[in-house]
Amino acid sequence: MTMNTQPIGCRKAVAEDADHLPAIERSAGSAFLSVPGLEWIANSDDVLSAEAQLQRIKQGLVWVAETADQEQVGFLTAEQFDQEYHIWELSVHQEHQKRGIGRALLNALTDQARCETITAITLTTFRDLPFNEQFYRNMGYRTLEESQQSGRLQSVLAAEKASGLPIERRCAMQLSL
Repeated sequence: MTMNTQPIGCRKAVAEDADHLPAIERSAGSAFLSVPGLEWIANSDDVLSAEAQLQRIKQGLVWVAETADQEQVGFLTAEQFDQEYHIWELSVHQEHQKRGIGRALLNALTDQARCETITAITLTTFRDLPFNEQFYRNMGYRTLEESQQSGRLQSVLAAEKASGLPIERRCAMQLSL
């Protein structure tokens, strides 16, 4: 992927996008190389497969960010649970980070949620990383204390712990709509 300064647009993902998303997620993960104790994430091949992404695309809750020449450079994958959306992944290719692409993808999801009967958007992320918790706070999300977390969010965090993520560094967040 080449350095590109073309304008970026966001759109709903289509089936043909699924094959591109794992590589974007791997590239985005390289940001963890500079995070003590989390370098292993950058070297992990534990990304959502193209097949799994295709299933999410069919549910209608995946957006891609692309350049004017249709190069995919980022994506957001979410799922609906009752009246909430849950963000499973927000990834921007390393060469395109810090350009507002993550914000644009979050805004695309939020805009759709506001057009529907969605009351909140949730996610889990790392507490102590500026490109995680602080980024989402700047977008209006609030960190939930354990007593404020739904059973679903507590289950997500428990599964993350079981998969090896350091749970003391994780948090659940919510944007109320």
